[in-house]
Amino acid sequence: MDRKRLTYFTFSFLILILLVVLLFARGTARRSDRITLPDPDSDSQGGSLQPDNGDSALNLVEITPETVQTAISVMSRPAAYSRTVTVELFWEEGSRAEDTAVYERGGVTRMDTQLSDGSTRHLLTDGETTCLWYNNSSDWTTFPAGAFSQDAEQRLPTYEDILDLPPEEIADADYSAYEGVYCIRVVTEEDAYGYVTTYWIAVDTGLLAAAETYLGETMTYRMQGLSVDVSEPDSAFFLLPDGSTFSKE
Repeated sequence: MDRKRLTYFTFSFLILILLVVLLFARGTARRSDRITLPDPDSDSQGGSLQPDNGDSALNLVEITPETVQTAISVMSRPAAYSRTVTVELFWEEGSRAEDTAVYERGGVTRMDTQLSDGSTRHLLTDGETTCLWYNNSSDWTTFPAGAFSQDAEQRLPTYEDILDLPPEEIADADYSAYEGVYCIRVVTEEDAYGYVTTYWIAVDTGLLAAAETYLGETMTYRMQGLSVDVSEPDSAFFLLPDGSTFSKE
């Protein structure tokens, strides 16, 4: 093969490799619908939220008090997961902490809360009907869930309420890490009673990872639920004490 033909062959081969790489990169981008965020250790102010999918209407959102509601609105919670949530309440004379094991599957949530007296409260709810029992009791009470969401029953501030806040009631917002978990952070202005709440919403699960409420310089509430298992919990967690299936009837 002479030098001219060799050069032509080499050039054609390089063009072919380039086309394959471009097609692969395009296909990978279209397959991903995850939200990517910048390194929280970078020197940039605030943060950005950018879906990998180039067809999305939301191409770039800077995390600020004016735009954080848009960022939160594209997030969603996993359909199935389990985790432990710790809620602490503080007052002048002392404090109290409760751990709740949470299991979510098929729209039904189970919550096992370790109470301060040593007993365990079990709740099964689908948002309309709730079953309640304590410890290893074989009896349970069924009642309408009413206006109480699973967040309320876990004593969690429902971060979706941020979507209803006027932007001027959001004091600060950015992208940051909370104990190694990448989060969107939102700080509210003082409410009518002087309370300020900070939310940390995990970007990989859409779940509230942590929250803190202060009255002035005094912490009154803290919640943490950092470690999340997104595999489907065992069906046994969603049975009533007698082994029957939870239902509305």
